[in-house]
Amino acid sequence: MTQQGVVGRGDQVLWSEVRMAASFLDRLQGLLGKAGLSDQQGLLLTACGSIHTAGMRFPIDIIFLDADLKVLACHSRVRPWQLKSCRGARMTLEVAAGGIERHGVLSGQRLTWRAA
Repeated sequence: MTQQGVVGRGDQVLWSEVRMAASFLDRLQGLLGKAGLSDQQGLLLTACGSIHTAGMRFPIDIIFLDADLKVLACHSRVRPWQLKSCRGARMTLEVAAGGIERHGVLSGQRLTWRAA
């Protein structure tokens, strides 16, 4: 079962409807079958340093994080059928395309996770 939560930066909420995918099956399913994400939705994949967008129907923003939720790399507007990875990443946050720019997320920043 996936856990719902909020991803923020300091006291600021960036995404308020984030699902954590901690199991192998939840990570495998990912966003497949979804028609899109709202500006508040996201998927936080644990134990994940690489992703693919094969079979997806919409572009996404990808944020690679270390174990302390420090941003290691950001990829904006990743189209379907792409592969992205980041050395040292322990988690990956997938959000609607444009989210990185909208919230000014940059490498080196530390994000937070709070269960809903």
